[in-house]
Amino acid sequence: MKKGLLILLGALALGASMFVCTRSMLSHSREAAMPTDHASRLPELQWLKTWLALDDEQFARVKQLHLAYLPKCEALCQRVHEANQSVLALSRKQLQVDPALAESITAHAKLTGECRAALLQHVYETAALLKPDQAKRYLDLMIPSTLGVNCCEAPVAHR
Repeated sequence: MKKGLLILLGALALGASMFVCTRSMLSHSREAAMPTDHASRLPELQWLKTWLALDDEQFARVKQLHLAYLPKCEALCQRVHEANQSVLALSRKQLQVDPALAESITAHAKLTGECRAALLQHVYETAALLKPDQAKRYLDLMIPSTLGVNCCEAPVAHR
């Protein structure tokens, strides 16, 4: 039960992050200012406050860090979207992997790695704002989700 709850919370956190990025990409007004009142883009952090029993000061610091990271996240999400479109467009033009498609796939993979590294750095910075026991719980949940690794799955045997 506990493992299931952690997986659910991780999925919700990742989903909330992706929602923020997707919402930004699809927004008609890309030049809208980032809200500074913490009202419209931070409900995704409420679960963290509750789950880790953050006090108001901790939560304020986490919100501030989250708001500071959002522009970087949105920029990376836009680049990933563009890389996705490039790979898809090239892959639909042919029936084999040519050098252009291979290069596009490699660039996409590199960008995905850059995005995961940036998010992992943000996760570490968030953990640094927490008490040691809170940070451990947070990192235990967020690191596998951030890296896209499920450490509890058994390897699949190919036959």
